Amino acid sequence: MRFKSRIQEAVSRDHTIQRAKRDGGRALRALPSASAHYVVEKVPVVYWLPKYNPRWILNDVLAGVTVGVLLIPQSLAYAKIATIPGQYGLMSSWLPNFLYFFMGTSKDMSTGPTSLIGLLTSEIVADVSKEGYSPQAIASAVAMCMGIYALVIGLFKLGFLLEFVSIPVLHGFISAAGIVIMLGQIPSLFGVDVGSGTGTIIHDLFAQIPKFDGPTVGVGFGGILLLYLMQKMGQKWGKQYKVVWYLALARSAVVLILFTGISYAVNKDINLAKDDPLWALSKVKSDGIASPKMPESTLIPKVFGRSVAPFIAAAIEHLAIAKGFSRKNNYVIDPAQEMVYLGVTNFFNSFFSSMGVGGAMSRTAVNSDTGVKSPTYGFVAGGFVILAIFELSPALFWIPKATLAAIIVTAVWHIITPPPVFYGYWKTSLVDFTASMLSFWLTLFVSSEVGIGTAVGFQLVWHILRAAFARVHRVNTLTSATSTTPFSPTSGSFTNEKSNLANGDVPSDTQLFKPSHSIIFHNAFHTKTQVFDVVQTYNSGITLSASSRDKDRNWSVSGDRRVKRLRARAGITLDPTPIRVVVLDLSMVTDIDTTGLTALRDLRGDLQKYGGAGAELRFVNVKESVREVFERFGWKLLDAGRQGSVVGDEEWEGEVSRVYPDLASAVGDWRHGGEEPDEVMVVGDEKV
Repeated sequence: MRFKSRIQEAVSRDHTIQRAKRDGGRALRALPSASAHYVVEKVPVVYWLPKYNPRWILNDVLAGVTVGVLLIPQSLAYAKIATIPGQYGLMSSWLPNFLYFFMGTSKDMSTGPTSLIGLLTSEIVADVSKEGYSPQAIASAVAMCMGIYALVIGLFKLGFLLEFVSIPVLHGFISAAGIVIMLGQIPSLFGVDVGSGTGTIIHDLFAQIPKFDGPTVGVGFGGILLLYLMQKMGQKWGKQYKVVWYLALARSAVVLILFTGISYAVNKDINLAKDDPLWALSKVKSDGIASPKMPESTLIPKVFGRSVAPFIAAAIEHLAIAKGFSRKNNYVIDPAQEMVYLGVTNFFNSFFSSMGVGGAMSRTAVNSDTGVKSPTYGFVAGGFVILAIFELSPALFWIPKATLAAIIVTAVWHIITPPPVFYGYWKTSLVDFTASMLSFWLTLFVSSEVGIGTAVGFQLVWHILRAAFARVHRVNTLTSATSTTPFSPTSGSFTNEKSNLANGDVPSDTQLFKPSHSIIFHNAFHTKTQVFDVVQTYNSGITLSASSRDKDRNWSVSGDRRVKRLRARAGITLDPTPIRVVVLDLSMVTDIDTTGLTALRDLRGDLQKYGGAGAELRFVNVKESVREVFERFGWKLLDAGRQGSVVGDEEWEGEVSRVYPDLASAVGDWRHGGEEPDEVMVVGDEKV
């Protein structure tokens, strides 16, 4: 008994055990409501559908029809890239549109097969098909593995892992992939056979010039020319003439219909069992939607490891598109939820022998241009694809392969990064340039996995070695610094500081941050998110008039709900002071790269959208080496005096920000020393 009482007394006094019991009890009590909230957040439609404005239905129907028209030729073309029968490209396109209505957080996003996923899938198909598996079976197994990866990342909010792929690496990889995709269309465009591998294809192309098939070349390059001209017509006259604008948007479908009609007229009387058609036909045969079945279990282990590359490509591309269009159209997406959607749609899509899917830039841009208002468009687009699967099979049989190749080439050449961007990496950082070149050349001549893996590994090893062998610099002089008092760290990496200025604490319309680390590719956007979260928590944005709110009320509610949660955690119930100045003290930042500078540029853009055009991002204590990287990137840091006078090159054509010698001057000098303006109010599209 005595031993038992000692144990009970020891347990009652043990701080760790008592804390575990207390926290565990709270967690158990909160589990039911937290679980329900977590599940409901996976179907955002329950939040925005009650706010749906019936007047939006016409915009959504128009957008759905337009995207559906685009999906048909692109699905067939991208299935060709993946080396699977064309009908399985169509099979890949209907379910993602329906699921996005329930699970998506971007009104503009169009999901389906993409050229990049098609290329990465084709590499796996080429290797695994040697074991006797059909291409569509391999593609569906890859799609399921992509879904599993995305679900793990999304459900556990591990998206930060994707940030280890820097922007230069991504640009090098995508550019090389675009070239590989276009080289893969040479047999269809010229009617010749070539080997595999970039070097072999280029050699065979020139060696077989005498064997080029005239009718095939005419159809292929005629399609390319027509697609190009229609695009230019849309750019020149689309704003003046609605018909021209719509024809330019639907140019892929127009070219497909035109050349399919020509192909049928020319080849319909040929006995295809005995004679070859005038040019190679796609011969798409669709017998409707097959009964769902799980991909072959023996295939999953064979492709699971290799499916990492298409997953990373799909995830990064999808999130980049979603973030870009949310910023352009002034709403907020939920990246973790987008990953959950990507996982669910790829997992269940694989039951229909489908290839992997992700966000498509061209279709998303078209969707946005049509004035889409919500993910409701997905029902119309998905229905359009189902119509094609069941009713258009006889017509799809006659599509020339050269026409699909033309659609692929014109869709892909836009993803190739222009040389000046790589030159910008050269000027900004030798490490960024080297990583981009490793990614580009290895992807082009070896494989995508080797290219992206080597480039990411190079950057990681470089920064690890840089940290391990950092030099200790001798300080010759001491400078006085503003005394600071730490205040509620936002995270382990940040301090939100309040300075003892002459006029008291930091004004309520100002936020100060002091990163304790270099801002480079693996933490850049996480750093930006931390800063902007604090700004949205402790400061409000611009005030909208009631009429403007009613007119432009956005369907998206993800951003508002996030801000409410942040403020609830901080105990803020009333609207705080509008934000005017954000100060970054970079005294502890010894290194910054292209991705870090891109994240800071995005932070400034988000800040000005949130707080108005007058909201300002300022810098303090910028090291000379970091300052040089800013300027090589094209971002001038001008010295500002205590009264706001700006000293420097006023004719600089790039981005410009002010840098201050200390925190006191950065906080005390508001907008070049001028008077504080009245509250910014947006009426319609004008700020007053």
